Amino acid sequence: MTGEKSKAAIFSEVGKALEIREFNLPDKIEKGAALCKVTMSTICGSDLHTINGRRNEPLPLILGHEIIGTIVALGEGLEYDGLGNKLAIGDRVTWTIMASCGNCYYCRNGLPQKCEKLAKYGHTCSTQPPHLTGGYAEYIYLFSGTVIYKIPESISDEIATPANCALSTSINAVETIGLQEGETVLIQGAGLLGLNLVALAVEAGAKKVFITDVMQSRLDLAKRFGAHVCLNLKDLSPDEVVSQIRAHTGGYGADVAIEVCGVSKVVPQAVQALRIGGRYLVAGLVTPGSNLDIDGNQLTRKYLTVKGIHNYHPKHLGMALKFLEKYSGKYPFGELVGKVFPLSQINEAIKEASSGEFVRVGVRT
Repeated sequence: MTGEKSKAAIFSEVGKALEIREFNLPDKIEKGAALCKVTMSTICGSDLHTINGRRNEPLPLILGHEIIGTIVALGEGLEYDGLGNKLAIGDRVTWTIMASCGNCYYCRNGLPQKCEKLAKYGHTCSTQPPHLTGGYAEYIYLFSGTVIYKIPESISDEIATPANCALSTSINAVETIGLQEGETVLIQGAGLLGLNLVALAVEAGAKKVFITDVMQSRLDLAKRFGAHVCLNLKDLSPDEVVSQIRAHTGGYGADVAIEVCGVSKVVPQAVQALRIGGRYLVAGLVTPGSNLDIDGNQLTRKYLTVKGIHNYHPKHLGMALKFLEKYSGKYPFGELVGKVFPLSQINEAIKEASSGEFVRVGVRT
């Protein structure tokens, strides 16, 4: 690969358009690493937060962490994917959002996404080799410690690409909070995380799925994903939302609530809407300063459990692909990527994604 180059879109400053630059492909692939030709990336909300200055990352960098691609080179010792399938040049693959060392305190205690030596795709400065560590590029270098998965042929690029972020995180949320068959669940936010959660909750046997948002178009889509009660926060006061949830649950309230909207002011509403002994999982509040206005008296007297998650364990990506393989035809996953741009039009793609018209906008290389 000596002398070969890759184009990549560089984000260097808030308020400045991304610039297409060229980087040399690595001369060699380290043990356990891989080089992939990027097929498609999708623009996640966290990418937009970085571009708008709401999230600080080391600059300059190549954004994009929802990515799929084809293997063009494999490092020594990298033979199998996370499900035990043999890897080969030309395989269409996805991979974990991060590379972990496998040996530090957090890796040993089941939290590789919090590895002390974490390398996170789309969040890593591009000044040091191998440079190509984000999805808005023609090629990407996958560090040792990244778990790679072959994508089933039945899953399209548009459906597969966001799986290594939103769907994997949603599966982590459902597993962490322990959603059980027959329970009622409130999902706060009808973005991609929320839509995935609706489908997961339905397939887990939830008795009733409530979802709240401020965009009616998202709520309409949530209905098609299986939500039973869709509540528009623009039309209802917090008390009215709680009243409706209680009316549908025999006056008790929801068994489980999951926050995936990134707005801290909805937290008291979930606390009110939960039944005694209810469980609350917070997953969308990833911006510093997201202070929670929770009455401690409510937590104690209602026996509430509150948990938080961030990203996911590598196994959850494998579970996400299995879920899509089984259910992607049952739910409108194919409509989530509403528009796709070439890499050369990355700034137009970002503008379109920022409009909120589509759940996801794609970038194809």
